[in-house]
Amino acid sequence: MKVTLERLPESRVLLDIEVEPERLEKSLDAEYRRFASKARVPGFRPGKAPRAAIERAMGGPTQLRAGLMDDAIKRLVPDVYNEVIETQDVDAIAQPELEIVEVEPVRFKATVPVRPTVELNDYRSVRVPRDPVEVTDEMVAEQVMLLRRRHATIVPVERPVQWNDVLTANVAGTVTGDEVPFVDDKDAEFPLREGVEILLPGLAEAFLGMSKGDTKTVELTAPEDFRLDRAQGKPLTFAIEVKEVKEEQLPDEDDELANSVNADEFQTMEALRTRIREDLERSLTEQNKAKHHQEALDKILEGATLDYPKVVVDREIEHIINDQVGNDRQGYMTYLQRIGRSEAEYRETFRETAETRVRRSLVLNQVAELEKIEPTEEEVEAEVDKLIGPMGEDGERFRALFAGPEGRATIRRNLVTQKTFDRISAIAAGEAEAEAEEATA
Repeated sequence: MKVTLERLPESRVLLDIEVEPERLEKSLDAEYRRFASKARVPGFRPGKAPRAAIERAMGGPTQLRAGLMDDAIKRLVPDVYNEVIETQDVDAIAQPELEIVEVEPVRFKATVPVRPTVELNDYRSVRVPRDPVEVTDEMVAEQVMLLRRRHATIVPVERPVQWNDVLTANVAGTVTGDEVPFVDDKDAEFPLREGVEILLPGLAEAFLGMSKGDTKTVELTAPEDFRLDRAQGKPLTFAIEVKEVKEEQLPDEDDELANSVNADEFQTMEALRTRIREDLERSLTEQNKAKHHQEALDKILEGATLDYPKVVVDREIEHIINDQVGNDRQGYMTYLQRIGRSEAEYRETFRETAETRVRRSLVLNQVAELEKIEPTEEEVEAEVDKLIGPMGEDGERFRALFAGPEGRATIRRNLVTQKTFDRISAIAAGEAEAEAEEATA
């Protein structure tokens, strides 16, 4: 065979392959034998006619050869292609695009997506500062207020509506000039929180100052991104009626409140505040850690050189959609019909997200390889213990699920991701060199 190989952008390889004539003849002979074994020629039993009789029945040797050629090539080309990618050491990751250039001799081109190439360049010089973790008294007070509201009593009041009241009301809304309401809620109960919208900006404020039994007509304009397409940007008319006004009576911020949260754990309000502060610090630390992981990864990505085939992004789009719709193909098609989009158009809406995921994943995997990140068996076991710990009596049953090769491989992959993010974060914070020096010492 004659083979030429050309590297193309987007991690593709173009193979130009010319097959030796003898190989084509063997394929034609094999195709003839398959054909002859089933051929029906008058005067002969099925599959028993001699070649000369078959050729006469097909219009002659040339016509028979032409009739067999397409199938012979279809069987020949995949075999030749598979041989070539092995001998040429082509790391194919998807099926090629094939083009038959000539028939005799057989010559075809194969455009092959190959494994992406990732150059991280000077990734160890990347620096991203960590955000400090600070739990303020205001944060603690906000959480205490949420607890007080959770344990509040709601009582009816005879006064005008104020913020933080709980209302029972009738709300009917139409596009101005349209008799059919797009919302018509009877005896709807909702809290009236400052800064929290009800349907659209301005409607919550309209209830302020009203009293039980009051009615009002409110004219508002729908925002351009309003949830009802036919109302976007148009004037709306709301008829509202207050049926009942209730207020929250908050418990005092004292030891009794702490006991009502958990009498066994919190004897005093100070103990509750201490736990709230610890929980906030733990939560903020985790948030900051995740934020630093992502910022450090994206900073390394900025300086990286990536080359990958389009098929990798297409696969990621497929994963995103599968995560959304699962096996409900019918429901998926119904949804597309409802929003008026073709499947191809809908897929394109995820291309940017998929592209970002692919680029981040390529960089993450390359860091793991360069930094030689590999969890130990002890770490895998510790992770299994951590996962099954909260499961109580079912723990050992779940341990069996992780005992097989697939389960352990999943745990190992997750650990590699975690450890790689930690390494990236350490590099970006300037801690990796110090850790290496410490380990050497």
